[in-house]
Amino acid sequence: MAEWHGSLTFLSDYIYRGYSKNQGNPLAQAHLDYQHEIGWFAGLGLSQVRFDDQTNSNRAEIEIKPYFGWNWPIDRDWRAELSVSGYLFDNKLFNHSADYAEYSASLHFRDWLSATISVAPNAYQRQADVPNYELNYRRDIWDTVQFSAGLGYHQAGRLLGQDYFYWNAGLSWFVNEHLSVDMRYLDAALTAHHHADPNQDEFYPRPQDDRYLFSVTVGF
Repeated sequence: MAEWHGSLTFLSDYIYRGYSKNQGNPLAQAHLDYQHEIGWFAGLGLSQVRFDDQTNSNRAEIEIKPYFGWNWPIDRDWRAELSVSGYLFDNKLFNHSADYAEYSASLHFRDWLSATISVAPNAYQRQADVPNYELNYRRDIWDTVQFSAGLGYHQAGRLLGQDYFYWNAGLSWFVNEHLSVDMRYLDAALTAHHHADPNQDEFYPRPQDDRYLFSVTVGF
């Protein structure tokens, strides 16, 4: 059967592949998803963002993420997935237009192991093609508690000046069918970077390492 899903999440920060998209501040995200019975899916995500360009009057404050994809079973245990996602902003990042797309291919084993390869051509419109590789694991501990962990490699040398590993591990508590709470630890081998001039146009978000992330999600 085709299904609609929606959620509203409150997070202590927006950590994305080792860097913060909200300067370490709490934020809210909304998400709406449609999954068709024959395998295709589409959705839209909205998130607050706050990059290190707050001196600019034309700074973006909202990220819009539409996506579309297809998944199909290979056999009883394995399934594959292809998708494309957009990262659109309501204004500029570091005085530049920054909308871009990312293409992903995933392989899933049952419901507990996933491997994904992604590439973002011209990421943030910075003339940099950025691949990313990620492995995610999740396993139920009790009926309402799940352990999950992820390891990724962000090949972002042309965008951020370095390639690096990042990882996370944590617990999710599904209080009921509409409410969940998540606490996890994150780390990234990302060298800190500081602007010499706070008004410069160089794209470099705030690096984040060895910290905890807390979130609460209400969904249907």
